[in-house]
Order: sequence, then structure tokens, then C-alpha cells
Amino acid sequence: MQYLPRSSRYRRKSKKFSLKKLGTILTLAVFLILLFFSVRYFSLFQALKGSADPAIWRPDTHERVQFLLAGRHNNEITSCTLLSVPASKDSPVHILRIPPATLLKGEADANDSLSAVHAAQGIKATIKGIESLFSKKMSIDHYVVYDVQKIKDIVSEISGVTVTLPEEFLVSTDESDYIFKPGPNEIPVGQVIPFITSDNESRDIEFWAEKSLLVEVFNQLFTLNHISYFVTNMGGIAESFDSDMPPRELAKFRDSMQAITWEDRNYSLLPGSWLVSGEQRFWSCDQQLLEMKISQIVNNIPSYDKSLLVVDLFNGNGVSGFAADTATLLRGRMFNIGRVDNAEISELTRIYYQEEYHLAAVEIALVLEVEAVLIQDNYIDSESPVAVILGQDLKGR
Repeated sequence: MQYLPRSSRYRRKSKKFSLKKLGTILTLAVFLILLFFSVRYFSLFQALKGSADPAIWRPDTHERVQFLLAGRHNNEITSCTLLSVPASKDSPVHILRIPPATLLKGEADANDSLSAVHAAQGIKATIKGIESLFSKKMSIDHYVVYDVQKIKDIVSEISGVTVTLPEEFLVSTDESDYIFKPGPNEIPVGQVIPFITSDNESRDIEFWAEKSLLVEVFNQLFTLNHISYFVTNMGGIAESFDSDMPPRELAKFRDSMQAITWEDRNYSLLPGSWLVSGEQRFWSCDQQLLEMKISQIVNNIPSYDKSLLVVDLFNGNGVSGFAADTATLLRGRMFNIGRVDNAEISELTRIYYQEEYHLAAVEIALVLEVEAVLIQDNYIDSESPVAVILGQDLKGR
């Protein structure tokens, strides 16, 4: 009998790769991929479908976040609005309408309109110009630029939009005049586009018509009947909008616009006046008034009724007639002046104000071009809501 070595008697059989196991692995992989996309699709559906009770997208910190919303036609800006949203619900959402013809300072201190800057250099240069106009005291965090013509094509499926107004408004466009009654107003699609492309900046109805239209358009684009329709709509978004926000953030922006109500608004036009050069009109910004507006926005200072405010002036710098001259200056800014008197010599200008007139104190300091000491209290010799003690820091002005 012949014995073989143990190593030769016991040899492992080589295992062939099983097609059955390969199929199992592929099935599991496909299942995980489908599960992944199903979860992603469901979460995206939840984010984009909208809410019956939309909420404003607020920043996580105690600061504000600014959105620039602009409409363009033939690569020229026809509508421009800045939305400033606070972190706290107790602070107002500010809506600042910026005329497309606003002069921005460009290279070599040359001035050009916002619309012209966008046409030549694009949205990034436009944002940079607006931030320079704001003296870099208020940044633009996100932007949405929509194409008016593409929107017009999309809204062919929409019967119209509803704008709810608290009072009657008369809006003039190039073609005709429109009268809006208090309460809900149905605006046909054919009439919405003229509102958001006109240069009638005197009424804020234009923003509310634009807001209602874009909410409806976003709802159309984000309709998720099935995945192929969603992909098609995302293609429409890519063609119709230029934004730094991905779809989920665009949906939050849509909800924010929908949630902003007339009662919660703090609407204003970029302070300034029209300049005429040949056949062109430009909007020239009043930098001092704009600085007041920016200070109000970034510091969450509430508005006040100027007609109810009386300002007392006290001369504390020893210059004869200075208080009377200051009274004339403030009257030119539409402030009601009460008592004009002398006070003890004061090194610094001090402004005493009641709580609801904080913004007035800031405005007066800006008008006087002085770093005044702001004191929320009553001045001992004054019964008015605001009292100004003119200090020696104003000498020579």
C-alpha cells in the first residue's frame, strides 16, 4: 500500500465564482440605489411641493439675510427689488425697490445705470455695484434673476394671479390705467407682465403683483407629478432663472415670498430723484437718505410717524445763532421743530429720544454729520420726544 503525503491527500477544491451570488449582489446594489433615489426624491418632493402655511426663510444667526430679485428682458434689468429678512420674527422684513435706471459707480469713478452694468458685465458686477452704493454696509447674500420673456411663456398655463390689497390703488402702465379695489384682485396673465416691467416706481403694487406671479411660476416649475416632469421643469428653471441657490433654497425663497404679507411689509423706494440727460432718465440716489435707510434695516430700528414728532434744539457749543441755523436745516428735512434754546456747554452732541423715535435720532445725527451720543431718555429741559444738545464737536460746520 502506498501512502501519500498528507499535503497531497487533502487538497482544497478551487471555488468557481457563482453567477447566483453575482445576481444577488447586483440585486442588492440596485435595491440600495433605488432606495437612495427614492429617499432623495421624497425629501425633494417634500421640500419643493410647497406648504399650506408657508414660512419665511430666516437666517440662523441674529443678523439679516438679503435677497436680490431682478427681472430681465433682452439682457436688461427691468425690475429690481432687495428683500432683507431678519432672524427674529419681531423685526420687520424690509422691501427696498431699486429702479433699474439707478446710477452705479463703476470703474474710474464712471457712472452707469444698474441695467447697463448688468447688460455689459452680468449679475456679479451688478451686485458689486449695488453693495458699493450701500457703502458696503449691507451685503447681498443670494440672488434670483428671472427672464421676463421665458416667464411669459411659462405662465401661458396659468389663468392669472391673485393680489390682496388693503386699499384702492391706481396703477399706470404704458398701455393703460388699472384700478385695484381693496381685497383680492384677480390679475390676468396678460396684465401682470406690464406691471413688473414698467418704470412707475411710485406705488408698491408692482412688487406684490410680481411676487404673486413668481410664486405661481415657481409652483408650476416645482410640480412633481412624476420624476420625468420634475427633470423637465428643472430644465425650465435653468433656462428661466439665474440664481446662486439650489432647488431646495429656491423653494424656501418661494415660500418666503408667499409668506410676506402686506401688513408685515416695510416697503420703500431707494431714496433719490430722477435726472434727465437727453432722452435718457437716470435715478440718482440720495446717499444721506440711503445711509439712514441702511442703518434702519441693519439695526432693526422701527419706523415712526414723522408728522407726530417734535424736536427741541439746545445750543451747547457757545456759537451764537447755531441752534437757529440748525433748526432751519432740520426743517428742510421735514422735521417739526419745537423749542430752540441754549444749554450748558457740551463737548459732544447728545440726542435724547423716546424709544419709538430711535430712527429719528439716527436720522438727525446723519443730517448733522456728527457722531452724536444717542440716549434713550427724556432731556430734563424738554417735553418733546426728541431733544438735541448741539455740542462743540459741531463747531466750524
